[in-house]
Formats: sequence, C-alpha cells, structure tokens
Amino acid sequence: MSSQLEELGLEKEMTPRNHRAVRFGFLFLVASQVVPYVVLYEAKYVYAGGYVSPRASQILGIVTVALMIISLAFAWGVKGIVHGSGDQEAIRSRLKMAGLSGILAIITTFYQWSGRYTAPQSRFGEMFFIITGADIVYAVVGLIILWAAISRAGRISLKPEKYWIADAARYFWTFVTLTWIGSWIVVYLL
Repeated sequence: MSSQLEELGLEKEMTPRNHRAVRFGFLFLVASQVVPYVVLYEAKYVYAGGYVSPRASQILGIVTVALMIISLAFAWGVKGIVHGSGDQEAIRSRLKMAGLSGILAIITTFYQWSGRYTAPQSRFGEMFFIITGADIVYAVVGLIILWAAISRAGRISLKPEKYWIADAARYFWTFVTLTWIGSWIVVYLL
C-alpha cells in the first residue's frame, strides 16, 4: 500500500514550492466564495434598504461575532504550536476550542431565529434569515474542515512540512469569521 501511495506521489512530504502552490489555489477558492456574500449584501439593500429591525437583538449579534473572533484566535494559535513545540495534543486542543466556539456561535444564531426577533415574512426578516443562514452553512463546512484537521493531528505528527490541513482549516475559518463579521455589520448596523 505504501509503495502504491509513493507511486502516486501521496506519501512524499510537501515541498515548500508545492505548499505555496496548494495554498494559493485554496486561497483562490476561498476568495471566490466572497461572491455569494456580495450578492446577498447587495440584495439586502435592494429589498430592505438601510432598515434594521428595532426588534433584532444587537446583544446576540455581538455575542455571536465575539464567539467567532475567539474561535479565530484559537485557530490561528495552531501555527505557532506547529512551528514551535509541535505538541500534537496542543494542536488538537486549539482546533477543538475553535470548533466549540464556532458551534456556540451557531447555537446563538439558532436561538435568535427561535426568538423571532424579526418577522420572517418582512423584507428585513427575509434578508436576515438568508444572510445568517449562509453564515451557518459556511460555518458547518468550516467545522467539517476543523474536524478533519483534528482527526489528522491525532493520526500523524503535524510537522511544518505536513501541516497543510491545519493551515487550510485556519484559512477557511478566517473566511468564515470575516463573513460573519461582515454579515453582522450589514444586518445589524447598516
């Protein structure tokens, strides 16, 4: 099995040049995911203008964004560990904390949905549920990537030349957090 993987080039360690190429391709993919958000944000202004429902809970919106920022800090802390001590358990712990904070942000959004702070049939409500729903979809994809990184860190040593999955999880989670912040600004402030 190992010789078959070597023939396919899958067992070889990633060279710095290959790592840069894969990272560029992945970041290009992530950057292309900004397009749906641009469309959603524009649609919010077409349908709801600058209206923000006075019943929308600003506090829950802030709590959700704060949880995402905390989770991003945990995710970015992995890079220092990989290049420093390389402690696999610390890497897994940081990724788990990032995922847990993300799950709490999703739960906070579901709680806000269940509270019916805004009518779903209103123009603002439609955009509120669509934009926050998109945030949740991307967060779930990010959680799957984080889970894959946690799983991989449990099976192999994430040395600097083998930590691409942790890198990818960190980059995608950064995208998820930034879109969540952008959505909060569009939905709650503007």
